[in-house]
Amino acid sequence: MSITEYSEKYRNLWNDYVVKNCYATFAHQIEWKDILEKSFRQKPLYLLSSENDQITGILPLFYYSSILFGKFLVSLPWLDYGGVCAGSVEIQQKLIEEAIQIAKQKKCKFLELRSVIQEDVRLVTKTNKITFKLELYPDPEKAWQGIDSKARNQIRKAQKSGLEVSFGGEENIDMFYSVFSTNMRDLGTPVWTKELFKNILAYFPEKSEIALVKMKDKTIGGALILYFKDMMTVPSASSLSSFLRYCPNNILYWEIIKRGCIKKLKIFDLGRSSWESGTFNFKKQWVEKPTQLYWQYYLNKIKKLPDLNPESSKFSLSIKLWKKLPLAWANFLGPKIVRKLP
Repeated sequence: MSITEYSEKYRNLWNDYVVKNCYATFAHQIEWKDILEKSFRQKPLYLLSSENDQITGILPLFYYSSILFGKFLVSLPWLDYGGVCAGSVEIQQKLIEEAIQIAKQKKCKFLELRSVIQEDVRLVTKTNKITFKLELYPDPEKAWQGIDSKARNQIRKAQKSGLEVSFGGEENIDMFYSVFSTNMRDLGTPVWTKELFKNILAYFPEKSEIALVKMKDKTIGGALILYFKDMMTVPSASSLSSFLRYCPNNILYWEIIKRGCIKKLKIFDLGRSSWESGTFNFKKQWVEKPTQLYWQYYLNKIKKLPDLNPESSKFSLSIKLWKKLPLAWANFLGPKIVRKLP
């Protein structure tokens, strides 16, 4: 068995391995290497183990280096998931050890693995992130019965208010991004580049789409939807705050759920949240019991767990100032900042 850095000769073998490995997530697909590199201008350092020309384990990584935030390795930036997929604990450990050696060689502050399981008990683990997974059924009515009564009432309110949801591809990006970037500015959070969403739809034309919520001819909400194996997930969703009284988020998620049922998918992953946050409380209406995520760290040049979340309390003054920016300035500056953050 040998561990090497990814090269293009492994592209098809990599995704074949992802399809067959039960621990693989949508984030492990090799297309994300290109998407994230093009969108954020950061360097991928994907690792794989192989034996007899067959892949036996993978670890996708990105190397970040900036004056503001220093150097670090992360698996994977922007996405909810990452970490190791391997055929055995031994291979898993060897891939992690190789990543640690790279972190040391590059004098990184830390290595971060966004895992669904605790991959290495020797690593420091952060448990403030969770996700919600809703079981889907061929009959949407069965899914409807499992939703909180308050959420069902809000869906009815949205329907009575004339809100409608449609699905599409690249033609929906501009309308979605207009809502998304406005909402991010209003939250005081730098927005990701529009190129990220364009790249996702370009690399996953059959596995991604954008849903829009409209009131008459005005787009007031939207979401990016990704499909992988028998599941679907929404990594990004927003609605204009001035229309929240009409419950656009509720009808948006309900129509996405119905779409998953019609496609005969089994799981709707509502995406990560922090415990007791606003998105946590919203998602709990759809799924009562959250699923714990394990973000694990090797600390190299620091002693405390890193806190680079733009929503962190230490950025409270920056958040207040950001909310006051004209939208054009926020959209210009935001991508330049967040591409340095994982």
